[in-house]
Parts: sequence; C-alpha cells; structure tokens
Amino acid sequence: SQGSPSTSLGLNSNSYNWERHKQAIVDIMNRRMGEGNEVVKVVGHYMRKRDWIGSIRSPDQCFVPSNFKIPPHMDEVKHRIFRNLQFFLSNYVIFALLVLLYGIFRSSVALMCVLVLCIGWYYGLQLKHIKIGDVILAEKYKLWAMASISSIVLLLCAGNVLLWIVIFSTIPILLHATLHIPMSASMSKKDDDHDPENPMGDKDNDEADDDNKGPSRRLNASRKDDEEGDESDHQRLG
Repeated sequence: SQGSPSTSLGLNSNSYNWERHKQAIVDIMNRRMGEGNEVVKVVGHYMRKRDWIGSIRSPDQCFVPSNFKIPPHMDEVKHRIFRNLQFFLSNYVIFALLVLLYGIFRSSVALMCVLVLCIGWYYGLQLKHIKIGDVILAEKYKLWAMASISSIVLLLCAGNVLLWIVIFSTIPILLHATLHIPMSASMSKKDDDHDPENPMGDKDNDEADDDNKGPSRRLNASRKDDEEGDESDHQRLG
C-alpha cells in the first residue's frame, strides 16, 4: 500500500534538507582547499626564489657568544624570531633535516613506514586521478587525500618518533632565534631573503612586485570570500 501524502512530503523534505547540508559542506571544503592551495603557492614561490645554498650562514655568524643576549621584553622576542627565521632559515632547515634523518634511522618502524609511504607517493603521483569506489578524486583532491592519509599513518605507526623529532628540532631553533641578536638589515637584504613575499629584494622592485605579491593578494581575496561564504553557509546549515 502507498504511504500517506504527509509521509511522502516528509521524506521529500528530509531528502531536500540533506542535499542542502551536503552541498553546503562540499562548498566549505572547496573553499578551505582553495585557501590551502593559495598558502602552498605563496610558500612554494618563496622556496623557489630563495638562494638556499648561498644563504647558509657560517659558524662565525651562528655561534659567536657575543651575539647572544636575553631579550628584554616580549616584543623583542617576536622581532628576533621573525628576523632570525629569515636570516638563518637555511641553517635551521639543515638542522631540522638532520634531526629528522636521525630520528627515522634510529627507529626501524619509522623507517619502514617512511619507505612504504614513499613507494605509495611514487605510484600515486603517476596517476592522474584516484578512484575510491564510485568517487573519483581529481588532481588537487588526490594530493590532499594522500597527504591526509600519510599524516594519519605516520601518527599511528611512528607518533612517538615524530614527537621526538618535533621537540628536538623546534626547541633548539626557537632558543637560537630568541637569544641571537638579529643581524643587520643590509646583511639580510644582500642575500635576497629578507621578505618572503618579495624574495628579490629592492632590485627590480617594480617588476618583481606584481610577480611576488600576486599569490599573497589572491590569498587575502580568498580569505575575504571565505568569510562571506561562511556566513551564508551557516544560514544554509541553520
């Protein structure tokens, strides 16, 4: 026997509400991924422009005792960390990589986990898309899915090793960046690593401005659209 009209109407209403909620969630995820892609573009742009080899600082610049002093106030702490992260970034990355390699090779579980993930990434990057059941992941969603799965696997299989690596790489870097007196602005500028959004420095500034700050402007615009979209999504979900 057929259901009553009120029952059919209720089912149709529930189905419509579910479709609205699902579409709102998809829209939120798309905007979050779009903002994440803009951040990746800004970071990737800076990493490509920076002279990583040429900006490696000598031990005389890193470990001279007279260059270390306790900061007098919190504003000075923030200033030193910001300046030193730019000036000593290549050295900090090398130190973090050494700690990472040591932590991985001292743990057989972590080493096996990393090898398996590397093999998985190698084959995953060869595919134009990944199909999971009836769902086909496009290129950008494929990368986000692979990164999420890799993070979960690492946390489950080698979480203690990752914690050890983070602690023993972050604490020394922050201590050095906090206690080391920042180098002069001219020394930072000549290595083309002063401004993450303008790695080319003052040279050819007019030409570099649109190229270097473009990703940042798009990121700010994306955040503004995201805030406006969140308000509409909350109304739709409500």
